[in-house]
Amino acid sequence: MKVLFFADSHLGFDFPIRPRIHRRRRGWDFFKNYQLILDTAIEEGVHALVHGGDVFFRSKIPVPVIQKAYEPLLPVLEQGIHMFFVPGNHERSRLPATPLFHHSNFHLFDRPRSFSLEVDDLETTWGGFPNIRRHVQNEFPVHLAQVGFESEGQSLNILCLHQAIEGAVVGAQNYTFRKGPDVVGKGQFPDYLNLVLSGHIHRQQVMRSVSGTPIIYSGSIERTSYAERLETKGFYILNILKDDIRWEFRSLPTRPMYEIKLPGNLTDRSILLRTIQEGTETMPEDAILRIRSGVDRHLELLTNAVLRKALPESMNVELLPPITKTAYTWTAYSD
Repeated sequence: MKVLFFADSHLGFDFPIRPRIHRRRRGWDFFKNYQLILDTAIEEGVHALVHGGDVFFRSKIPVPVIQKAYEPLLPVLEQGIHMFFVPGNHERSRLPATPLFHHSNFHLFDRPRSFSLEVDDLETTWGGFPNIRRHVQNEFPVHLAQVGFESEGQSLNILCLHQAIEGAVVGAQNYTFRKGPDVVGKGQFPDYLNLVLSGHIHRQQVMRSVSGTPIIYSGSIERTSYAERLETKGFYILNILKDDIRWEFRSLPTRPMYEIKLPGNLTDRSILLRTIQEGTETMPEDAILRIRSGVDRHLELLTNAVLRKALPESMNVELLPPITKTAYTWTAYSD
């Protein structure tokens, strides 16, 4: 059985329906990678496609974004490809309704449940449930029992989640999740599970449960923050056999992220702009740029209009206050 697994598409990110300012939007990058994944599923003739949650970037989504996300799914379903979708925390554990949910090949984990799928005499049981937003340590065993896996039998048991799991690593500082009230422990996965596919963690990685079950995070399909600037984004192709599971990570195109830190002793607008322009000379024109101000005065000198005129339109730029400040201000390409 050939499976394509991806997660955390965050569709709708930087994709305003009525933008007040004309500038390049990052939202198109997310939709392009989303479509590339769906095209790959058809081209490679996978039997199943799994989305590990956070289809959208927030719970309240404009109707045009919902339509744009759901419309490309029908051609995939009509190819006979089965889809398994997990509602994530960004959707508040519930996906917007669509007639696609009634398609015979679409399987939604809107509650703890399981579906059977057989391909070439290989029997599989796909189980899962929506993101548990709080107290996952206590709720996880209850939800898992409600899924209805059989601990004995010929079927391979595959669990689909959207949770933080003990041992997962994130961020440029390699923060590692420890077992806690809102983190699933590696010892909480019973040995009757053959595979765990999870979203929520944005860095792609493969771990093992205490009993040895592979736990795969596909990561997000695009970078959503600077903490992910060094991460390769993509999806997994899995080949599931009766006695073996093999996986291959496929990378997706992502735009590079850079940061410029302004010296606090510069308070002349022309010198600041020249410093920024010199810093971007070696950057690709489609770079995503973060400018860190050295003093509050920089926020007054570098207005939206000034930065838009000084830098290529193809760049996405944000200006942050000095490192000691907790809030930040969008400029240059802000609504």
